[in-house]
Amino acid sequence: MVLEICAEDKIQDLLPQRNESGDKRTQGTALIVAGSANMTGAPALCAMAALRSGVGLLTLASPKSIIPILQAQLLEPVFFPLEEDTAFSGVLSRKNIAAILKNLEYQNALAIGPGLGTAATTQNAIRDILTATEKPAVVDADAINALDLDFMRNELKSNHFIFTPHLREWERNFGKFSIATDLAKVVSEMAQEMQQVFVLKASPILIGTPSGKVYAVEAKNSGMAKGGSGDVLTGIIVALLAQGLSLENAALLGVLLHQKAGRITREELGAFSMLPSDVISNLYKVFS
Repeated sequence: MVLEICAEDKIQDLLPQRNESGDKRTQGTALIVAGSANMTGAPALCAMAALRSGVGLLTLASPKSIIPILQAQLLEPVFFPLEEDTAFSGVLSRKNIAAILKNLEYQNALAIGPGLGTAATTQNAIRDILTATEKPAVVDADAINALDLDFMRNELKSNHFIFTPHLREWERNFGKFSIATDLAKVVSEMAQEMQQVFVLKASPILIGTPSGKVYAVEAKNSGMAKGGSGDVLTGIIVALLAQGLSLENAALLGVLLHQKAGRITREELGAFSMLPSDVISNLYKVFS
């Protein structure tokens, strides 16, 4: 295992090149599959973070019943209403799998998970989507909760995924930690075994890569320890994937941009009062 400590000064080296003459599709297209009846904030935060991070055309797929709520908050995305089962209203269901996979043919990247919930039909749909797609994808939140190690080892065919669990999601799905656990070693071993990128949202944040290299980014900001912060990170990373960055670079740059925007926001508003939406509002300051 090789451990590299990364700071904000690495951002400029990783930023994608903009095509100053290209149209919206040349700047990258992305699909976000997120949200449910009780969690409308997660898709809104994820989408707005992606839009503030350079994606050219964003499609937001959410259950049909919550689309009006999202349309009242967001102006820029293309909305993709998901049909709902009578028995499972307000959530992603398996009846949408074919339509989502068809839409993905026109996308450069996928983000799936924020606010989807844990209904059985939703978990089954997530598994079916992830086993069928070859697109680079950020797998977050409830999409992680739909998986386990056996499924990942035996069913996932693509190695184009970035998994972004926090500590409890990791323990719930991939194994418990102890006081003596070397988190960097665990993340490195998992990334090498699965040949995927893993972002463990801890302190520091650890990014494990299939080569065995682990990046560590300092994360000492209690103002970011609030619901919705992970949704913002997912949006940033999927926008970077859509713009052509590799899985490794998109994950690392996404974490660095997120943390820098969080630092600036804390300096302006303080740890008690800052919100994930404030971090999104400050994203424009971290790309220059």
